[in-house]
Amino acid sequence: MAALAGVTGLVELLGIEMVALLAALAVAYFVVALMPAWWPALRAFRGKTRLPRPFLFVGVVAALVYGVYFLWGCIVLLPLEAYRIFIAPQLAAAGLPHGAWLVRGLDLVGGYGWLVAAAIQLVFTVWLTRRLARRWPSICAALSAVEPPQA
Repeated sequence: MAALAGVTGLVELLGIEMVALLAALAVAYFVVALMPAWWPALRAFRGKTRLPRPFLFVGVVAALVYGVYFLWGCIVLLPLEAYRIFIAPQLAAAGLPHGAWLVRGLDLVGGYGWLVAAAIQLVFTVWLTRRLARRWPSICAALSAVEPPQA
């Protein structure tokens, strides 16, 4: 009952149109964030052009997309954020050049980067699904042809 009172208060504060818009944006972002799982599933389970081993296809595409996303964050964004948080303020306080343009850019990425990241993830998912789907039957055939090692 308390949650309903919170929603009612939110509607009174913002109006029903704004609450509906925020809910629609939340659903849209949720759909885009899960696109590495559902887009390959749509391609893999499509009727007459169904791919062999469709669950494996979905798992491989999702793992590659999320893996590249995580790798980019660890290799590029994490060191840049560490610089912005720990090193740049010390250099600025000492009066030394600290790359103010880089700090401003990283502030922008920190504030709005999730929008760009979602768009890049969406494009990469579609591209990888199309590219891998063309080769998937031959990949599965090659996997089936490999004999397990003898003990």
